[in-house]
Formats: sequence, C-alpha cells, structure tokens
Amino acid sequence: MAGPLWRTAAFVQRHRTGLLVGSCAGLFGAQILYHLFPDPVIRWLYQYWPQGQPALLSPKLQRLFQEVLQDIGVPSDHCYEAFTTFTFQPVSAGFPRLPAGAVVGIPASFLSIPIISTDRPVVVHGQRVDWKSPEGTRLRDALTLSHGAQKFALAREVVYLESGAAALQALPAPACLAGTWALSVGAKHALGLYGGPMNLRAAFNLVAAVAGFVAYAFSTDSLTHALEAWLDRRTASLSAAYSQGGVEFYEKILSGNLALRSLLGSPGEKLYTPSGNVIPRHWFRIKHLPYTTRRDSVLQMWRATLNPGRS
Repeated sequence: MAGPLWRTAAFVQRHRTGLLVGSCAGLFGAQILYHLFPDPVIRWLYQYWPQGQPALLSPKLQRLFQEVLQDIGVPSDHCYEAFTTFTFQPVSAGFPRLPAGAVVGIPASFLSIPIISTDRPVVVHGQRVDWKSPEGTRLRDALTLSHGAQKFALAREVVYLESGAAALQALPAPACLAGTWALSVGAKHALGLYGGPMNLRAAFNLVAAVAGFVAYAFSTDSLTHALEAWLDRRTASLSAAYSQGGVEFYEKILSGNLALRSLLGSPGEKLYTPSGNVIPRHWFRIKHLPYTTRRDSVLQMWRATLNPGRS
C-alpha cells in the first residue's frame, strides 16, 4: 500500500502547479459551461411539454418578454430567446453578448390556464394538488400574477443576464481552491512539515481542506446574497410599476409556499417556515436571501417612489 501511495504523493508533488491550474480551470468551466451553451441545456431541463409536445411560446408571452426588454433598454445586438417552462418562476442562462446568446424560460402559469387549470393534475414534491381544496385554491391564487408582477419576474432575469454575474458566481470555487493550496503550502514550509512524517502532512491537508470548504461556502453564500439584493434593487428601480410588481411577486411566492406547507403536511413543515420562507437544508449555510427580506426591500423602494420627499 505504501508503494502506490508514495508514488501518488510524488506525482502530485512534481506536477502540483499543473494540477492546480487544471483543477481551477475545471471548476470554473463546469460552472460556466451551461451559460456558454444555454439553449440545449436549459431548454432540455425546463421545457414545458403538454400532451407530449414542447409548448410553443404564445404571442402573449412573446409580447410580454419584448416589453420587458424595451423597458430595460437591452441593445438590439444582444441575443435573447424565450421558451415556455413548466416551473412556477422564470429561469435563465447565458451571456447575451456572446454568439450563443441567452435563453429565458417563461412559466406557462403566466398564461393562467395551462398548468393551474382545475382539470389538469399537477404533482408538487410528490403530492398531487387538489385545486378545489383550500390549499389548492390558495396555491392557484399565488400562481396567478398580475401583469406588473410578471414583468418584474422576467426583468429580474434579464438584468441578471445583462450584468454577466454568472461569470462572477463561478469564481469563488477556483479562487478558494487556489487560495487554500497556496496558504497550505506556505504554512507547511513555515512549520517544517515537509521534512516530517507524511501522516502529519496528510492531517494538515485535511484541516486545510475543511477550512477551504468553509471559506468557499461563506464566500459563495455572501456573493449570492449581495447579488440577489442588487438584482431586486436594480429591477425595482426601473419604475414604480416594477417595484409594485416586485412586492406582489414576493408576496405571491410566500403565499404559495404557505399553501404548499399546508398541502404537504409534515414534509411541508420541514421545507417552509410559518412565514413562507424556505428552510435551509444545511444548518451552517443560508444559500439565498429569505423571501421576506427581499419583499421588504422592494416594498421600501416602492414606498420611496410614492413618497419621494420622505426617502
């Protein structure tokens, strides 16, 4: 066992710089790849297929999307393509400035008919929704958005794509890997561990790996929180109608989550809080801002537009 282990350690020692560069490039590429080629990936994952056929984007949703692009002032040479998705919120990926462009998935529920019709079965978290029950009625109401709320939801995705934030979100993983490697190598040199037992170096590497993961989790979550807050502010600042739509959008999300909490029973109580926020899966990580926080932020901006003298 010692032979292969020592040979592996020697190989890593000889080629550690190349392995580090390759690992960092691989981590960055893995997170950015579907943004470089968004159409086949995102469409394959989220395309809405009613009756076994992909749903075409309706003229109503196409007009809605074009209206949002005009409100934001997207340059004509930026490439966008929209499609109908089965999700309850819009999805997006890509870089509109690149040849492959960007894609935006618009929920079929924005039409208020295909998905939330009472005669169509819908399964959420393995539970079939009874649209005639009180919880089903509340969920249906939560999925029915006004024109302003729909525009806010789509505009938030377009602002995200225009900002190129996807590239920024892909940086923490390779940056933390490179930083962990550099600091651990420097520390081992300073402590003289390279001249000591291999088991001691292995234990030190394990501690360094744990510290690196903690740094990655903290930096990724902090970046996501800052980005989500900025996206909400940027989208709500387009006009008073957008900020009002944003308040409704987040209120509807909270209401829908509360409906799911009741609908799912005990599993729902483990997924959603009594206020409608999503319960984090890991106790040491909060990957996204609470919906109540996002709603309150947009609500504050809406009130400022209504009372500019008091802002």
